Amino acid sequence: SIKNNNKVVDTYLLSMTMMMYHRNCRTSLVFLATTLFFSACVRYVYVEASVVVPPMAARFTTKRVAPIAAPTTTATESVQKVALPEETQTSSESSTTSLNPILQLFSYVKDSVVNFKNGLSQMNTDHNRCNAIRAKQRKYAKDNCFARPRGAKGIQTGGISYEEYDFLKKGMVDRNKLFAVTMVALCLPNYFVYYLWSFPDMLPSPFIQAKDPREISRERCHAVISTLLDLEKGARVAPFASKLNPFGKKSTERAMERLKQFGDMGCIDFEEDGAIGPSGGKIILKKLKNELYTKAAPSKQRIMLAGNLIPKQIMKGIGKAISADPLSKGSSPFGVGLVKHLESVTLADEFLVEQKIDIDSIDSLLLEQACSARLIGGPGWTDEERKEGLLNWLEQTEILPKEESQNGAGYFNGNLARAALMCYHAVDGTRDSRADSRLLRVMYQGQMKDTAL
Repeated sequence: SIKNNNKVVDTYLLSMTMMMYHRNCRTSLVFLATTLFFSACVRYVYVEASVVVPPMAARFTTKRVAPIAAPTTTATESVQKVALPEETQTSSESSTTSLNPILQLFSYVKDSVVNFKNGLSQMNTDHNRCNAIRAKQRKYAKDNCFARPRGAKGIQTGGISYEEYDFLKKGMVDRNKLFAVTMVALCLPNYFVYYLWSFPDMLPSPFIQAKDPREISRERCHAVISTLLDLEKGARVAPFASKLNPFGKKSTERAMERLKQFGDMGCIDFEEDGAIGPSGGKIILKKLKNELYTKAAPSKQRIMLAGNLIPKQIMKGIGKAISADPLSKGSSPFGVGLVKHLESVTLADEFLVEQKIDIDSIDSLLLEQACSARLIGGPGWTDEERKEGLLNWLEQTEILPKEESQNGAGYFNGNLARAALMCYHAVDGTRDSRADSRLLRVMYQGQMKDTAL
């Protein structure tokens, strides 16, 4: 499409400009000019074709006796719109978009340079604001007779709002991305364009556009469905590698039986009354209480969710759902692992609870981003629903565990609790009627009397 073509051209312009200094990149300028000219010609041909060839609906509307029109447009008006001469359509198109490929070439170059300049200016502004927030934290620490730690732990220092806390975390991620992009540009200039092409989210936030929430919802729904398919296949079909080991038949059967029991337990949990909506996760954690609270301190293996604690199909599926949101990926080009993401979410939960942040004071955008990092909700959710989901999350992962530990319940495995809640919210978001994947809901709602769409 033309929109995707423009994005590719902008990426090529930025990357090729940074590659000009290298001695092996003499052909970069020629390749860049050829790419820009080719894209301009493609857009020129596309616009010309759209002017000459009428839309499919318009060609069939003139042959119908009673054409289907919009509620505010009569059939006569629709026929008159189709019957407009081509000269009028061409003049209207040329008034809004230039058909000259040379002008489009210069427009591409100008827009890319301006966007690059604005991105650098925004990064400098963000850096200055991060310094101001850190200075505010140091003053708060000095007033309370302690020193502000450096690095990620220093962000946990109080004296700031949640909006400033979130801004510091995003600034740290942008600095890591900038360092990675600079190192690739300096050390591997010939492959820099392929790096940006393969990992477009690895540019700092001023250079990328926010992802559509509907696209995030659709990718997460697909991740849930593919995970369920992998679980069922793993419980019924032995892996191919097991056939190469003639002495591992018993262990393969035990692994398949564990997956079958895990799937049966999940079906029972989601059929419970009340296991729906923002507050349904507490039912799942109530059944896992014996696994979450232990008299002895949990081992490192259980804290890292390794071994057979959570099936690898679930770990892989949650990783896909988390990486669907670029803000949750962090600075890693290959996505983020579940345990690494849980560490970031745990720090944010501790800040919200320890600093006694009022959830009602968080604006809609930050509230949506906070819920998206925890797989809560989706497109169409109201602020009240997101606040309810976030409050229940904090209650089940921070507030109640501290009270239970003080009452002698034992040690609490926060990573396991958060992973279970993420699984619940991911499935609940897929079952929600406001999720973007409508075809998936048709499959399991098609037998209902009411319409699924």
